[in-house]
Amino acid sequence: MQAIRTLIVDDEARIRRGIERMLASCEGNWQVAAVLSNGKDALEYIRQTQGAIDLLLTDVKMPEMDGLTLIKKARQHGSFYPIVISGHNDFVFAQTAIREGAVDYILKPIDREQFRQRMAEVRNIIEKNRHEHQRWNEMHRKELELKRSRQTQTLSYITSAGLDISRLGYWVNDFPKGHYLLLYISLDPPPVKARNYTKKDWEAFDYALENMISEVTGNLDIAQVKQTWCWKGGNADFWVLIYAPGESSGTTMEAIANELSTRIRSVIQFHTPFTVSVSFGNWMQNLYTLPEAKQRALSLMNYRLLYGSNQTFHDDTAERFVEKMDIDLAKFAHRLRRAVEQANSQEANDLLKQLFQQLEHIHSPQPIQLAVQNVFIQIHSVGIEYMSGVFEPISLEKGLQALHRAANLHELKSEVSALIQSVIELIRHTRQSGRVKPVELAKAWIAENLSKDLTIQAIADHVYMNPSYFMRYFKMHTGLTILDYVTKLRMEKAKELLVNTNMRVQHVSEQAGYQNVKYFSRQFKQRFGCTPAKYRDKVLKNIEETTPKSH
Repeated sequence: MQAIRTLIVDDEARIRRGIERMLASCEGNWQVAAVLSNGKDALEYIRQTQGAIDLLLTDVKMPEMDGLTLIKKARQHGSFYPIVISGHNDFVFAQTAIREGAVDYILKPIDREQFRQRMAEVRNIIEKNRHEHQRWNEMHRKELELKRSRQTQTLSYITSAGLDISRLGYWVNDFPKGHYLLLYISLDPPPVKARNYTKKDWEAFDYALENMISEVTGNLDIAQVKQTWCWKGGNADFWVLIYAPGESSGTTMEAIANELSTRIRSVIQFHTPFTVSVSFGNWMQNLYTLPEAKQRALSLMNYRLLYGSNQTFHDDTAERFVEKMDIDLAKFAHRLRRAVEQANSQEANDLLKQLFQQLEHIHSPQPIQLAVQNVFIQIHSVGIEYMSGVFEPISLEKGLQALHRAANLHELKSEVSALIQSVIELIRHTRQSGRVKPVELAKAWIAENLSKDLTIQAIADHVYMNPSYFMRYFKMHTGLTILDYVTKLRMEKAKELLVNTNMRVQHVSEQAGYQNVKYFSRQFKQRFGCTPAKYRDKVLKNIEETTPKSH
């Protein structure tokens, strides 16, 4: 039987020793945690031990702090059974003691036999409470395990190819609010000796890889991370979702993802004959964007074909690749991607023509290959990210191999042009076969409610569609995510208010839908290159300089 930890508090040393002796003579496993002379010291002890006592035997009148005050304040630090010991045989006083939290009242001088009987009753009560608490903890643990299992199944379903996630309803409500980041772990091409592995060997390695990733993820001792989920994808593919509360920043989430990626790669390389690569996109504030995060991670894994295995790939990887190129050539990839996303065939063809006109003036093959590879990867990613489940282009590996085999610029241009047209045609077909009305209704409602807290769920509810399905639907028909579209409208409204009104920046921020003016200013500067106040000054100055002066 677990010992009953007891704290004895009385300002008379003789009585403290007497209570301690009587307690030792009682039947059961009693343990005196401490013997103290006043309520102040007792409260400090309870604070330091985080309420790790089962029974409190305390006098009432003591220096520093009386017993009733001690009980009231100590209740804030733990759950225990308090008994008041006092020489006051007064009904009103006893009532006060019970009202303050005492569950019993023993008079001095203490009768030994009555004390033993009362301690036997207390022992039974404490043991019963322990049993009930243990049962509740076990039920709570099982409930959490079931919830976690249900969450993991949902995440596995969402990251599975070709499944209809619209059937899941408001699945995001089953997860805590905060920041999330999704990691994709993929087995690198195995070593030559793996050709001799049997089916059982592969099953054993697959099981080992999943266990190692789960263990590393589950033991992620980083303060900001409050929860993680790990599940298996396709063959030798795995996914990890990390969660941190709302106060965590995007930079923090990316640092955590890099740290976790390094640990996973190191453990697998050390304990198996294999290596893995890891990829992840931006962190998410809204978990409905998980399908987009999945597609982004898959497209970033394509850089393994250029950089090699056993790497971590994220958005900076693409930026590093672009840094090797001429800045003007790098811009073409971004502009071409946007044209394809908008299904603008004419603009895409014009940009491709301009790109290869510039490439004709370059005599070194390396910058030409870099520029064309970057464009090819970007366009290929549009198909993967925007048309998930319906787009099946040539494999990126085969496409890049075709680029390497190209004998001249004309052949390079033909390969890229063919990919551009196939993606654009599919986007157009999808948009023409679908109903555009929900998108237009959503756009109108967003414009009317820009100053309010716009959530994906609220927008989708307005057009009577499932949030997960509507996100993909909106993106297919507009080339933009809902969040990007809302941000674009809010920034345009902010620009209009800054120029045409005398509103303070704080008020402009609120009217544009941003309650945090610092966040609004940061977003505005990222988009337009200056703060809202400087933008207003710059525009008004230009207007003043170009307005004819009257004489």
